[in-house]
Amino acid sequence: MKSFLKLYAWIIVFFLLIFALMNLTGLLSVADIKYYIEVVSRRSSWIIGLVIGGLLAVDVFFSVPTVFLVTSAGYLLGFYWGLIASVAGMFLSGLTAFVICHFAGKKIMRLVLKDDMHVREVYELFERFGTGALLIARALPMLPEATCCMAGMNRMPFGRFVVYYLLGTVPYAVVLVWLGAVSSRENPYPALGGIVFIYVSLWVIWYFLMKRKKG
Repeated sequence: MKSFLKLYAWIIVFFLLIFALMNLTGLLSVADIKYYIEVVSRRSSWIIGLVIGGLLAVDVFFSVPTVFLVTSAGYLLGFYWGLIASVAGMFLSGLTAFVICHFAGKKIMRLVLKDDMHVREVYELFERFGTGALLIARALPMLPEATCCMAGMNRMPFGRFVVYYLLGTVPYAVVLVWLGAVSSRENPYPALGGIVFIYVSLWVIWYFLMKRKKG
C-alpha cells in the first residue's frame, strides 16, 4: 500500500505544481478563467460550449476549476447542452491522461518506485481498488487526473476505464450542471449546497467501498 500511495502522491504533487506555476506566472490563473467565462457569456451558446468544454479538456495540463466550469455550463447553457459540454470536456481530459500514462507509465513508475517488487505491488493494488477509485475520483480536486494516470500506468483495459470513468463523471456532471441551471447570480445557494452534498456523498461511497474490499 505504501508504494501505491507514494505513486499517487507524486502524481498529485505534479498537478499541484502545474496549478501553482500557471497561477504564479499568470499564464492561466483562476481569475483569468473566470474572466474568459464572463466574456464568452455574451456570445452564442455553441461558443460558450466550446470554451467550457475546451477548458475542461485541458484540465490535465492546466488544473482548471472544474466545479466552477461545470456549474457555469448549467447556468449559461441550460441543463442539456451544459451536460454535453461538461461531460465531453471531462472525458477528453481523462482520456488524455490515460493515453499519455499508458505509453509513458512504466518509465514513470520505475523512476518513482525504483524497485520491481514495488511496481508489482502497485499493479496488484490497482487491480483491486482501481475501478472504485475511478468511481469516486471526483471527491477531491486533481484526484480524477491522478486516477486516470494511474489507470493508464497500470494498463487498465480501455473499455473498463471508459465505463468506470464515465460512471464516476456523468452523475457528478448531472448534479452540478442541474445546480448551475437552477441557480443564479442573486441566488447561488442551490449550487453551493449541492456541491457540499456531492462531496459528502462521494466520501461516504468511498468509505463503504473500502470497507467492502477489506471485508
